[in-house]
Amino acid sequence: MIGHSNNTSESWENLPWKKFRKNLFRLQIRVFKAVQAGDMRKVRSLQKLILKSKAARLLAIRQVTQLNAGKKTAGIDGKASLNSEDRFTLEENLKTNSNNWHHSKLREIPIPKKGGKMRILKVPTIADRCWQCLAKYALEPAHEATFHARSYGFRPGRSAHDAQKLLFTNLASNKNGIDKRVIELDIEKCFDRINHTAIMDNLIAPLSLKLGIFRCLKAGVNPEFPEQGTPQGGVGVLRST
Repeated sequence: MIGHSNNTSESWENLPWKKFRKNLFRLQIRVFKAVQAGDMRKVRSLQKLILKSKAARLLAIRQVTQLNAGKKTAGIDGKASLNSEDRFTLEENLKTNSNNWHHSKLREIPIPKKGGKMRILKVPTIADRCWQCLAKYALEPAHEATFHARSYGFRPGRSAHDAQKLLFTNLASNKNGIDKRVIELDIEKCFDRINHTAIMDNLIAPLSLKLGIFRCLKAGVNPEFPEQGTPQGGVGVLRST
């Protein structure tokens, strides 16, 4: 049994991860270009290919269970880690159910905030986070094609430092920075109050993926506001615009 476990572990570690990333990236580029061309039928078809891609499924599982900072955080099922054999089993589960994914309930973890208030972190199970990551692979390139060139929030390959650099450049004296202003806005309880209908209406995705995202949203709703809020604790499927 030990030998079998070791062989499984070695086979997982020896998978062609670089090749998988290249295969996924090629599909994502095609999604990006199809959105730019306005061919939504092709977009949805390519997104389905990503959901069906074994490379994408394995990469999602690796990201969630080995690379993410919260990889050891358990969901409501109590599972805090997976061994290699579990990962292969989960890949089969994603293969079978990715087009009709049902989310488990979320584990709630209170996080202290400044001023004595508490923020509730709602953590999905490892399996749900892996599905979210797979969905993210399909959604992200489609929405990246629609963002403003100077949008920096919650986007891959961008950070606050990029926004700071833009501000520094445009507020310099040789750019007449003295005549310009910086306006700071804070949307109170943005994630707690974001409207589900608005999210679903703006989502670029095939119907099966939309249904999975809708179930994801409903898994962590506040009973007082059943049509609002996104659970904070997943892998960041839904990006801000």
